[in-house]
Amino acid sequence: MRKLALTGLLLGGLHLGCGGDGDLLSPRPPAPPAGVATLSGTITQSMTLDPALTYRIQGTTIVEDGATLTIPAGTLLLGDVDYSGSALIVRQGGRLVARGTADAPIVFTSSNPAGTRRRGDWGGVVLNGRSNCNFPSDECVGEGNSGPYGGTETDDDSGELSYVRIEYAGYEVSFGNELNGLTLNGVGSGTRLHHIQSHFGSDDGIEFFGGTVDLKYAYVTGASDDSFDYSTGWQGRGQFWAAQQDPHDADNGFEVDGNEEDFDAVPFTDPTIYNVTLVGKEAGTGSAGESSRGIIFRRGTAGMLYNAVILGFEKGFDVDNEETADRVQIRNSYVFGQESRSFEGAEDNETPDIDEEALWMTAGWDNVMDVDPMLADPFNLMMPDFRPFGGSPLTKGYAEPPADDGFFEAVDYIGAFAPGVPQWIEGWTTSEQG
Repeated sequence: MRKLALTGLLLGGLHLGCGGDGDLLSPRPPAPPAGVATLSGTITQSMTLDPALTYRIQGTTIVEDGATLTIPAGTLLLGDVDYSGSALIVRQGGRLVARGTADAPIVFTSSNPAGTRRRGDWGGVVLNGRSNCNFPSDECVGEGNSGPYGGTETDDDSGELSYVRIEYAGYEVSFGNELNGLTLNGVGSGTRLHHIQSHFGSDDGIEFFGGTVDLKYAYVTGASDDSFDYSTGWQGRGQFWAAQQDPHDADNGFEVDGNEEDFDAVPFTDPTIYNVTLVGKEAGTGSAGESSRGIIFRRGTAGMLYNAVILGFEKGFDVDNEETADRVQIRNSYVFGQESRSFEGAEDNETPDIDEEALWMTAGWDNVMDVDPMLADPFNLMMPDFRPFGGSPLTKGYAEPPADDGFFEAVDYIGAFAPGVPQWIEGWTTSEQG
């Protein structure tokens, strides 16, 4: 990955100081065209971007400890494809404050022209915090050379992302060492994350490695690997998560792990999540082996998941490892797959002694299988409608979230979308493919 030594921000060829002139490479890069500014190198002093400008992220761009990068509503940022693995990485102690609005979202996308953008054009956005990690501290280092994370500051504050789109990201640094659309490494609960779309990334859409941060109103579309991935001791809360997968290139809706080397490592991955809609592919369409599993829980993870709809996956629900089966629960949820049998068979199961169908139908969990949840138009790739259709069973049998914790909102339905009202994805998200 190429990293520029240039510090701070170049604006029309003018260096706005976040370091001295001694930090500059020689010769100086060419000035960007009018209306375009450049973010590159290391940002060591707080700065606020100008929404009237378009910013090119060139190479590994780092917000250092003690600095806050503020991005106003409506700002457009382009991961520069001429610089290998361009990415925005916030170190421990740094902050990214990106507050968009429904009418003026903040968009991180590829610098390639519209219509020619592809997965992996650039690296994406990474936040590193000082909250949970269930590996030894010297091993809590982010993928994609994104730096150390983890600690004991569960309320650590890495800033805010709201009404933010991250498109065509997911650069592969080396095999198995990749950046995602949005990577959350040990991010603490003082960070605020809501109304975020990760769109057409080459790895996972949104991935948590440890941490205690909460996430609400999250939308992943077209991720070529997992839509949501959490592991390494993440213990936050989530509500209103939705994913629509590419029928020709996708893996799991949820991939959930504890610690891959020690299934009893603490803190356990142990979040509480309400109201999820995961959409794979319509029966008879797409490529075999894609959208393989709606949810896989493994490697000793714990956690509670309520009010989920798992629709259109070759296998809806998979649990590996006895430690996992003893700790994780999914309740008040629907699975409706590609086949009448929505679970791994013993011949395919990593842990054959676990009967996923029996686990799904645990008394008191109030789950349903092989009943159509009747979503309006969930497989439409350009204008999806994930709301329950008239007569849908999703308006009954839901779990009510805790009313007094300050995060969860009251619901009277299963899934991420309420019937009869506009979808929360309208106006600020995209369905464009390229």
